[in-house]
Amino acid sequence: MKRILYTALLLLLPLTASAVHELRCAKSVFSQPGVRFMQKIRTTHPQAVVRVSGLPFGLKWNAQRNLVEGKVKSPGTYTYVATLTENGQESQELITLTVSDKLALPLPFMGWLSWNSVEGDVSEAIVKQVADLFHANGLYEAGWNTVMMDDLWQARQRAADGKPLPDPQRFPSGLRHLADYVHGKGMKFGLYTDAADKTCAGAFGSYGYEKIDADQYAEWHVDVVKCDYCHAPLEQDSAIARYSRMGEAFKAARRPLTLYLCEWGGREPWLWGAEAGGSCWRISPDVRDGWTCEPGGAGVVQSIDIMKNIAEYSGVNRFNDADMLCVGLHGKGKSSNDLCFGKPGMTQDEYRTQFALWCMWSSPMALSFDPRANTLTSEDLEILKNRHLIALNQDRMGQQAELVSEADSLIVFAKDLENGDVAVSVTNLADREQKARLDLSKIPALSASKRYHCLDLWTGQPTADVKGSFSMQVRPHATAVFRLGLQSLLRSF
Repeated sequence: MKRILYTALLLLLPLTASAVHELRCAKSVFSQPGVRFMQKIRTTHPQAVVRVSGLPFGLKWNAQRNLVEGKVKSPGTYTYVATLTENGQESQELITLTVSDKLALPLPFMGWLSWNSVEGDVSEAIVKQVADLFHANGLYEAGWNTVMMDDLWQARQRAADGKPLPDPQRFPSGLRHLADYVHGKGMKFGLYTDAADKTCAGAFGSYGYEKIDADQYAEWHVDVVKCDYCHAPLEQDSAIARYSRMGEAFKAARRPLTLYLCEWGGREPWLWGAEAGGSCWRISPDVRDGWTCEPGGAGVVQSIDIMKNIAEYSGVNRFNDADMLCVGLHGKGKSSNDLCFGKPGMTQDEYRTQFALWCMWSSPMALSFDPRANTLTSEDLEILKNRHLIALNQDRMGQQAELVSEADSLIVFAKDLENGDVAVSVTNLADREQKARLDLSKIPALSASKRYHCLDLWTGQPTADVKGSFSMQVRPHATAVFRLGLQSLLRSF
């Protein structure tokens, strides 16, 4: 409830204005050495002519699509300049590219987060149960490899020296032991804090204790830290300052720590999150187990509305996070059940849509089922282990799918992939089945004059080759997803 109230207040408060930029895209970007890189350059003035200069060796400017692409082999920090010309006036902006094989989050994480179903019951036993379950049901083999605790893992208060402490009853062996257990299963371990003196549920936060907490997290061998924003000032500048303090503490820690910002999107963290030290950031209120939600929550429809406008700010080590997946909850969660329009829970087509879009968007993916309730069905596991869709989410170029069109309740996204293929999704928002026609000339990465091999990513089976356009039937609230390429698509991804 506290998180809902803070979100509602945020929606009513004008943001402190950031510096005005001509570019409407990321200005701090990342890549791995020798891996194909792509940055789409977008401007606040659609008619402006853009050119890019000073590119490092291996990159080139694609003027037709207004993007930088290529491969940089050598690690390092590089800069290049985007020049915008409109009505005879020129302006320039500097872009920084970090190429490294030691990025905090080169791929979106795939794992589990405790809050939706477990809340304050999170414990050593539950975390171990999730890690074991990921191996037992094949999720680990499919790529699910991060186990994270949300709020209320903490003791009632800090130690006398200010160090954070876990609840002694629920974590009798301590968090280093728990991290070692998770690592022993080949997975990463994460926990939660807040950029204020208290968390959303009232436990101690990290404000004023950033260095102490970062050092302790490193000593516990924590990998990922989700940092919430309850009980903190609502202004954007305050959020930047507080998260930057946490980011600096993480950089100075003795062990790598990934900072996951969770301020719910109202302060537009995609504009500043990377500069503050974050590697991913929430873009919405908490996602609920519903197709659509009341104000203060987000269902699949609300997630689409937000993500369709911010693709140009996402990329490797700077991912837009659409929040926890509800696949497998079936209306039996706790925090995921309020603010839904109608009864909590979704149809399997709606769960499939959520999963498909998170994969198209390169969003971090956190399951939120209760391992004690055994709610995951064989159909759920079939969704969550779909290797073709997971390959989209884990594509090393890290592109978020861009909106192609939205008409007649059909939402089309297209995603550039590292090997040159393109993934295309069609989501039917209507309550009736619809026929959708994909016009390849509307997708910038494709050509209407070329013939493409096409793979249906739900079935894993090739369709007939496509040229110019192709059509399909899409069930209500379902999503069709295809991978198109000039080479054979029958290989494994």
